[in-house]
Amino acid sequence: MSRFLPFVMLVGSAWISAPVTAQTDTTTTDSGWWKGLFRPTEEAPSAAPQESVGTPTVEPAAEIPSDTRSAMEDTLALSIVRSAQPATFNWSLPPGLATLDSLDKADPKPLQGYRIQIYFGDLQEARAVRAAFRRDHPEEACQLMPITPNYAVTVGNYRDMWSAQRALRDGHVGSWKHALVIPSAINLPALR
Repeated sequence: MSRFLPFVMLVGSAWISAPVTAQTDTTTTDSGWWKGLFRPTEEAPSAAPQESVGTPTVEPAAEIPSDTRSAMEDTLALSIVRSAQPATFNWSLPPGLATLDSLDKADPKPLQGYRIQIYFGDLQEARAVRAAFRRDHPEEACQLMPITPNYAVTVGNYRDMWSAQRALRDGHVGSWKHALVIPSAINLPALR
């Protein structure tokens, strides 16, 4: 243990007796190391030249010397293919997953949103209101909802209350005497 003490003392005394120099602030000088990060200069290395776009090029396969005895004798040397063409991606699903995916698209789950209720009352009058709305607005969704013992006619599929209130205020669904915005399950737009 005693023979390591002089070494530690020597390192300690060398560190203490080292000349002390003041550091300069490199952020205030014109040649700061960080300026190249934000504004590259002419001496900054440029990107490698790009290959011309065209047909894929094939390099010859690597030759295996005949006198070399190794495990690579039974394998084929593969060619390196470099292509300047954009890559394509083919999505391949197993049959079980493809069936589940098609079932999910065929029966979409409703989303919680808002509809505009334009009528609430008996069945005969509700059917008449629904027919009149479909005649005037064929592109808008319209549903007859049973609420025992009455029926409600609701229109639209709005994801938020603001868009439903805006459609009601601006008259996109017509003008109805006692129309109001209600939370309801809405249908999603058809997927393509």
